Amino acid sequence: MAPIVSDMKVHFRHDRSITQMMLENTTNVDPSKVISEDILTGKATTYGNLREEAFKAAWIFRHRLGLKIGETVTIIGRSCVSSAFAQVDYIIATHAIWAAGGIVSTINHSSSAQEIAHAVKLIKPQFVIVDGIYHKKLCEALTLAQTGDVTISTMVSRLDGHLLFPSDFVTWDAKRVEPEAYVLDGQDARTRCAALVLSSGTTGLPKAVMLSHYNLTGICEALRGHNPENWRESMREVFFPPLSHIYGLYVCALMGPWLGYYVCMVPQFELNTYCRLMSEKSATLARLVPPVAVMLAENPIVDKYQYPNLEYFSCSAAPLKPAIASRLRNRFPSVSLCQSSGVRDKDAPLVAAGTLLANVKIQFLDEQGKEVPTGQPGEIVVSTPTIMLGYKDNEEGTRESMHGPEWYKTGDLGYLDDKGYLIIVDRLKDVIKYKGYFIQAFQISPTELEEIIGRHPMVKDSGVTSIWDDVEGTEIPLAFVVPKTPILSINRERLAKEIRNLVAGEVAGYKKLRGGVWFIDQLPRNPTGKMLRRELREKAALKAHL
Repeated sequence: MAPIVSDMKVHFRHDRSITQMMLENTTNVDPSKVISEDILTGKATTYGNLREEAFKAAWIFRHRLGLKIGETVTIIGRSCVSSAFAQVDYIIATHAIWAAGGIVSTINHSSSAQEIAHAVKLIKPQFVIVDGIYHKKLCEALTLAQTGDVTISTMVSRLDGHLLFPSDFVTWDAKRVEPEAYVLDGQDARTRCAALVLSSGTTGLPKAVMLSHYNLTGICEALRGHNPENWRESMREVFFPPLSHIYGLYVCALMGPWLGYYVCMVPQFELNTYCRLMSEKSATLARLVPPVAVMLAENPIVDKYQYPNLEYFSCSAAPLKPAIASRLRNRFPSVSLCQSSGVRDKDAPLVAAGTLLANVKIQFLDEQGKEVPTGQPGEIVVSTPTIMLGYKDNEEGTRESMHGPEWYKTGDLGYLDDKGYLIIVDRLKDVIKYKGYFIQAFQISPTELEEIIGRHPMVKDSGVTSIWDDVEGTEIPLAFVVPKTPILSINRERLAKEIRNLVAGEVAGYKKLRGGVWFIDQLPRNPTGKMLRRELREKAALKAHL
């Protein structure tokens, strides 16, 4: 059976840099238009000023600091009350690095010293731009990074003299960067690394993902080509995910500056502030993660404000449960909802992640790498010009993530429905195998069980994982449940029985919660709301040995 191919084609240029793309002014934006605003510091930048400031800083990198083409600059920072590093500065810094011919590397400011040490050893940057309030943590990380490794120790010793602070750039006179520093005419953008972004690390230590200029300009072209109405100059949004994440990077540092739409950036999510700004800033779209979607669907604070310009929600990070999606749609009947970052489709099923973007090919495979029958779940494997260059200095990890030279294994389990919508069932690694094997009769989706558990009126949140049962010789599903009332005040045994019976009444026998129901105060989630199932499995294994 041949791969499924998107019916839309977009021409991706492979002879230009990100900076060249940014100079094209695709939507004829007025240079004086404000496109990025940091709500906490009050700093804003216009379409034209972002480019001018980036070129000046690029000149500093090249001529004051000696940054060479292809060298890496890491950014650690996020605006807060005591910080001089606004989120707008973060975006200007990324474009300065690209304009100077460098590679942008992002590390989350909230990472621990140990996590930063691991990232530094992976990335090996030539310079670090660090917000002053994180300087002490970075120095601790550098000390940890060089322990017992002569090569890293040499790199860190040199790096110690190349720590930059945002205030440094203000003190230097700068000229605009020379055009040849960022032009790739006659060169292959497919082979030129533009960014190093850390993977989530949900199944192991993070890897450094290498993204080329072609990858990043290509995703912009694909999203815009797929639905120009969805990506346009008149869009307005309030955005809160971290800029160190690839999602934040392409929304705030790529698509926004390229198309010239307005982004109001907030350092962290707080419901009342978010709703107020959505109203005051005339937001046309809202990018959500599941926990925020729940609040917008249920919290009365939402009704304090009006959102006359709001057109659609885009929910990412994890699948949105149909019950929550339905409540969100009922509360905002005129607002479209999509479960991806790129596609707006009011007619899409509640569980759909959208249709295929331009230039995408897709297959659904079993564990042996063979295609599964049409409409049956398999691992989603894609071929697209936006696939990464690979993991930095990790050929084995890169090879394991690919199905041949051009196909990337997403790790997601899903299928296309009869209307061409992609339905993501679960993460492949999270699927529970009960007395059977992948793609055979006894596979259990944790998210399916979580959806059912969430219907119980006493359940606030739930996470399903597996535990090994020696008697049956198989994995069995168990549920961690966060009740709506404090654990001490509930009848645990009765509630657990009600939840088990609820699930048993709606699923096949092999999907029952044979591992039981365990109550917990809070589920482990990352800052974007994605459940950390590895930690759930660790909790389950620990409880099993008690």
